Amino acid sequence: TYAENLAFISGKEGIEGVELLFFMYDESVLREFRSELSLIESFRNRFAFTAHLPDGLQSSHEELVDLLSPLVRSFVVHPGPAGEADDMAELLVRWQGRFGDRFLLENTQDGRFEALERLLPEIPVCLDSGHLLLHDGSPAAFAGSRGERIGQIHLHAVDEVAAAVDGRLRDHRALGGDLRWLDELSPFITSFRGILELEVFSWEEARESRRVLQERGLVPRRNNE
Repeated sequence: TYAENLAFISGKEGIEGVELLFFMYDESVLREFRSELSLIESFRNRFAFTAHLPDGLQSSHEELVDLLSPLVRSFVVHPGPAGEADDMAELLVRWQGRFGDRFLLENTQDGRFEALERLLPEIPVCLDSGHLLLHDGSPAAFAGSRGERIGQIHLHAVDEVAAAVDGRLRDHRALGGDLRWLDELSPFITSFRGILELEVFSWEEARESRRVLQERGLVPRRNNE
């Protein structure tokens, strides 16, 4: 559960923020979140929170945004199909009017990001390294073209070999292998003042990724590390 995961990582050095995931979302997820909200809020002094809103964003999700708004700094949004960009842009503009300029558009695939960005050219951006690498994109080039609009970075690698063995996604892997792309992105990270998130799905992968960043001087070492 959300509260169990927060309790687990609250004692881990170097972890300063958490993104609450609602990528897969239905009534059961909403009930669980409501039941744990007071426990989650008890970690406000420990973590800075962001939220990843559901895929296939709908106006009915405003209830979730309303619940999250007092807790989180920003909301990460996956763009929908390019043919639905007009409707999604209208929804985001309405939410910006109510909740502020806190919605970050994440780069995905199939021209979805570009279609929505054309309609909302000033919208803040979440740079996702793995999504770019899956399609032979350059995180450094993406960062250079969006600059100060980037408010959050989802940092993770791609591992085709491991995916063939364990059946998991090719991306959302610990930083490793050929990291020339990370070295190219490093100058941007060094001056970045937004949220840098290791978007991996185990503590071991997060710890290994943080070690890689420490070796490059991109995050500070703690006394016991």
